[in-house]
Amino acid sequence: MTTKREFEAIAHKEGKWWQIRIHQINQAARASRAKDIQDIAADLVATTLNLDPEDVTVHVTLRAPGNIMERWTQARNDLEKAQELSTKGAAESRAVIAELSEDFTITEVARMLGISTQRVSQLKAKKAPTA
Repeated sequence: MTTKREFEAIAHKEGKWWQIRIHQINQAARASRAKDIQDIAADLVATTLNLDPEDVTVHVTLRAPGNIMERWTQARNDLEKAQELSTKGAAESRAVIAELSEDFTITEVARMLGISTQRVSQLKAKKAPTA
């Protein structure tokens, strides 16, 4: 039984072609379609190293053009921060409702805060999510 050898390939689009680079064997190839990259990369490794294609595993990473990944990472970070702020805002809203409800009626709290009595009741009934 032969152990599979693993390789890393990086592919990026240049014009209408996907450029494939496998640094471990200092070789490159290209593909016209993304779905062909995996097979082409595995064939390149097997041919270059005179291996059986069944003994080769190539992990392919597709690189986005330009600063797309930076923008993607920033967008994901922004969404995470927004979720944290939303959670914090919801907890504080419940705390304010609870505090006001000690001294005022639901109707009075609703009028003070400019929300419906139904919303006051909902916020009073909600428990903070457990971590």
